[in-house]
Amino acid sequence: MTKILVVTLHLWLLSTAAATSKSSFSPPLRSSSFVAPFTRPARLLSDHAAHPTLSDEATTPQQSMDVRELMHLLEETYPSSQNSPSDANNKGNKHKRQKWARTRNYLYQYRANLSRSTTSSSSTEPTTKKRKRTTRNRGPLTITHLQQIISFLETTFPNHPELQAHILQSTPRILSKHHSIESRLLPTVEFLKELYGDMAGSDGKEGSMFFEAIKRNSNLLLVQGVGYVGDGTTTRSEENKSGDHSTSSAAVKVEEYLENVVGISSQGMAKLKKNQPTLFQLSLGNKVQPAVEYLLSLLLGCNSSIDSIPPKQKKLLAKIVTNHPNLLQLDVDSNLRSTAQFLRDYCDLTDSELATVVGSNPSILGLAVDGNLRPKMQLLTNVLEKGTKQGSSSSSIDDSDVKKTALRKSILKHPQILSLSTSNICTKMDYFDDIDVKSNTGKSDNTLAVRLLATAPSVYSLSLAENIIPKVNYLAALWGWPSLSNKLCECPLLTLSMDNIQQTLSFYNMTGYIDLPNKEGIENAGNVRSRYIATSLYNRLLPRWNFLLKEQERKEQLLGVLALKTGDTSRAEATKYHLPSSKTPRDKVLLPPIHLLAGASDEVFCRQLNLSLSEYTAFKEEAAPRLKFNSQFELWLKTGRPIDMITL
Repeated sequence: MTKILVVTLHLWLLSTAAATSKSSFSPPLRSSSFVAPFTRPARLLSDHAAHPTLSDEATTPQQSMDVRELMHLLEETYPSSQNSPSDANNKGNKHKRQKWARTRNYLYQYRANLSRSTTSSSSTEPTTKKRKRTTRNRGPLTITHLQQIISFLETTFPNHPELQAHILQSTPRILSKHHSIESRLLPTVEFLKELYGDMAGSDGKEGSMFFEAIKRNSNLLLVQGVGYVGDGTTTRSEENKSGDHSTSSAAVKVEEYLENVVGISSQGMAKLKKNQPTLFQLSLGNKVQPAVEYLLSLLLGCNSSIDSIPPKQKKLLAKIVTNHPNLLQLDVDSNLRSTAQFLRDYCDLTDSELATVVGSNPSILGLAVDGNLRPKMQLLTNVLEKGTKQGSSSSSIDDSDVKKTALRKSILKHPQILSLSTSNICTKMDYFDDIDVKSNTGKSDNTLAVRLLATAPSVYSLSLAENIIPKVNYLAALWGWPSLSNKLCECPLLTLSMDNIQQTLSFYNMTGYIDLPNKEGIENAGNVRSRYIATSLYNRLLPRWNFLLKEQERKEQLLGVLALKTGDTSRAEATKYHLPSSKTPRDKVLLPPIHLLAGASDEVFCRQLNLSLSEYTAFKEEAAPRLKFNSQFELWLKTGRPIDMITL
């Protein structure tokens, strides 16, 4: 069968030799039985040469090839590096088909669109439609087209056959760009090479960033706006309108503006070139600068020159551009301004509040209003409305104002909630409703989902499976399911990390407030309210406890000396509370109330326990970093968790 196929192709190639001879260069595929009749020429492809335009004779239907033939040519040209003689089985063939699945599907879709276009062109339609559809019809793919694309890839990425195959597998649309190699693909490559320059990739080699960027996102080869039209002397970039005649000059202008005017660091510029190289092909005057200036006006709440803004706002602007460069590619009037106006009107935000929302969650400006924000806002409004009905009994207040107020407060607390999908939010609401059912809270509009959305909306940004559910199960073992729903609403406990919760409970266990006999059960934990678990371990609990131990030891020494002098031992036990220590018997331990230790302010804590506020404040400032280090050091010995050296 293989011999018959080779002979058939050989005859076909000979019959089309006259047509292909008109092309100055038609490089064959690499080692493949389908191109055996060709004599492999030297690689003559250079910057803008060796990519001739095919004549009409070279694109005749007789030269079009079946999808299976094209795929066989590609698979033979780029054999998998993982294949070995032992791989010649069904499993190996299946792996090969999976790698080329996207390319195969694209070729079938291309052929289907070609058939539909041919059929529609023969029907009676308006001339304008015929002309429009004809421009989309690039004709059937032939072996010559395939050779031209592969030759382009081999010249652009020499000695990287894996990368060439990856481009064809992940971005098969490049196969239909055989007609625009000179006008589009080569200029794009030149632009990207000049943009990345000698930037090193993850391997540390100079100039490898270009190859790494294409491997990460091969669609970069097909970016719009880079290239030449006509005779190759006029750029497609919008910079032509202002007198620029090269894409590289546009890239230089954008880079200089972002670095010198916006204030993006060299590390930030490297990040932009790595993740968003198409940003540097945009028009500076028509695209980048207007977008930056509008973002600045949102952050300041007024129009102002970028040269006169405070350093804090300028730093925030540079951070937004570095982390969200796609915002600069949006149109100011039809995208950025309309989205900001929708947020302002729907949530009744002031200029300063809108600046807070944009500064905390800049990506919100890139969301579609009708397709994303409006349905999400309506969902949040409907949920919060249930809580406002129960919390507000006055009929004089406009219901719409109450809804807007509740929504505004929730969004200002956590603007990132607007970046979540509606399905994500609804899934977590359903889980919180299940907690209400287990807690037997009864039918109420003010559910756990509503209360968390109003008081701690950041909970909705946490992972349900990896964050929320493990903490809920742990706290259910602490308090039990019947009281869980109400205690979770007492304070934003679910926003704490599991380590934070466990470390605080370990402190209460070591000091005697609760018993943690093992990991399976928790006893005597009813008095540990959620607000006490949320109390800062390093800034409140540890400093207060260690100061009490220090004062207890100091008083015991003074009373001991006084007892020796006077012979009166009754005063030696005059202290109000006895903390557990090596000198205090277990039956003499009397802990201070947990609400004083964890819930009271420093002033109330010192006054109720007859302590000096000034001495405690000085002790806290001196000892808090040291206590945190000691606590984290013990944790590091047990778990290997890194020590936080920031506050030391």
